[in-house]
Amino acid sequence: MKKHFRPTVTLLMIILITVSILSGCGSTSGNTDTATPSGAGTTDSAAAGETTQTADDEFFNRTGYPIVNTPYEMDIMHVRFEGHGEEFKDNQWFAELQEKTNVNLNWITPTANAFTEQKAIMFASGDLPGVIYGSNGFTDDDIINNIGYFLPLNDLIDEFMPNLKRAFELQPELKAAVTHLDGNIYSLPSLISIRAAAGAQPIINKTWLDNLGLAAPETTDELYDVLYAFKNNDPKGDGSLVIPFTGGASDATTFFAEGPISTFFGARGNHAEGLGVRNGVVTFAPVTLENREAIQFMRKMFENGLMDNEFYTQSWGQSFSKRVDSEQALVGFELGWTPDASFGQWADQYIVIAPPARPDGQRFSGQMPGKITRNEFMITVFCEYPEIAARWADEFFTIEASLQNLIGPVDGRCMEITADGTWREMPPTPEEDVGMRSWRTATVDYGPKFFPDNYEDFGIKLELYPEGGNMLKLAIQEIAMPYIDPAEEFPNLAFYTPEQTEIINAHRADIRTLVNYTLAKWVSHGGIEHEWDTFIEQLESVGYYQWLNAHQEAYDAYMANMN
Repeated sequence: MKKHFRPTVTLLMIILITVSILSGCGSTSGNTDTATPSGAGTTDSAAAGETTQTADDEFFNRTGYPIVNTPYEMDIMHVRFEGHGEEFKDNQWFAELQEKTNVNLNWITPTANAFTEQKAIMFASGDLPGVIYGSNGFTDDDIINNIGYFLPLNDLIDEFMPNLKRAFELQPELKAAVTHLDGNIYSLPSLISIRAAAGAQPIINKTWLDNLGLAAPETTDELYDVLYAFKNNDPKGDGSLVIPFTGGASDATTFFAEGPISTFFGARGNHAEGLGVRNGVVTFAPVTLENREAIQFMRKMFENGLMDNEFYTQSWGQSFSKRVDSEQALVGFELGWTPDASFGQWADQYIVIAPPARPDGQRFSGQMPGKITRNEFMITVFCEYPEIAARWADEFFTIEASLQNLIGPVDGRCMEITADGTWREMPPTPEEDVGMRSWRTATVDYGPKFFPDNYEDFGIKLELYPEGGNMLKLAIQEIAMPYIDPAEEFPNLAFYTPEQTEIINAHRADIRTLVNYTLAKWVSHGGIEHEWDTFIEQLESVGYYQWLNAHQEAYDAYMANMN
């Protein structure tokens, strides 16, 4: 009997989220109720519970500063990853923006681990925040499936967002990236030119290699042998705990993320849903024969104790705490962004290596989506004053603002402006690497930004710290670049029709649950040799081919438009 897999939401979670999630865009200072300044009129809408109003000119300034004449509190939601904390809310750039605009922020910061369930409840209850910041919160599907909750921003951009309009003129692809098939713009973009093309890269403990007289592994078989030596040959010389290879739950399979080992075998899926492209045909990494080979390899690792026994149960934050243990380096190998971002104070012990070659000698490396993203800022019908939110968001579309929201504020800790006007990223302290410092004090990859390749033409001189963060990643990615194939990248900016979205949403949850459960089971308990055909049949029973065909149609339409 073929089973259908359904995700569930607990009653406790529903109660907690109903209590914790706040709706509305904001209120004037000093009044906890939704306030209507003198002259504000209510805008008609069919959306139940909408609170959108039009601010009058005595309260709201259409140009110049402050944006509002009396302090106004705006609710804004930004999903944060476990371990990154909420220090960013009080950084100097946001403080200066508050003083400049008179807009105070009430940040709502759910964690990424729980947000999928929270989001479903928010849509079911019709209780959304007024402003949503960052593309790790809501997706294209969320917008299309709940279109009545998201305001078209076209008119707001034309009237209140001169910085963004200039960015659109300078980089027309930015506007194309956020203009949906119906002609409307429902979210704002981000352009980060100094982001690397290579994704996670293999990082190994060089100190342990040296202690055991080993060379860095060149093949997957050599990787296995090295990790086996790490486990069994006391690489630290004191008999203390060794974890040869660790990762978090989000790293465990290739669905919604590249797999930790699968990429080495050629099962690449750069897209958020594990999609890739081969000769114009959309592929799904978990069901490729390359991934089957990778899972067999991972099973061998797991059963011999070379993978963290909590690999499939721990969160990213729990994995991170092992990698940056306060007493000693515990981990031998992982796939990460940079050594400093992965291992903190122990980064000096680690090196980045080329992706180990699979048995036939070929090497493969994962890649990041493009430098342009969308869904970085959205305004819902629950926003009290959309024009205030739009003017506030426009402040992000300058080079100076983008730098401080990518790297950290000009506060002497993250960045400084030198006597000759150079924007200089500060060296790290012994307690904090530059990558994690940025994630704690800024929003980094998330939120609206405009930082083009020709930033120097805007009068910006930039000096990034060379031994960590963005500059280090740009340097070490050269190790991976020969093994990246852009032709195999599924475009992250492809748009979907409502019909395609309906098909994808009808099957995604079943496919995701089946894939994640099955791959984790095969790694931890085995069985892939006898169960692969059954797995493919189960996928077919939950609509896999309809789901994949919808992605293929979207890809074909995107490529036709590009040509």
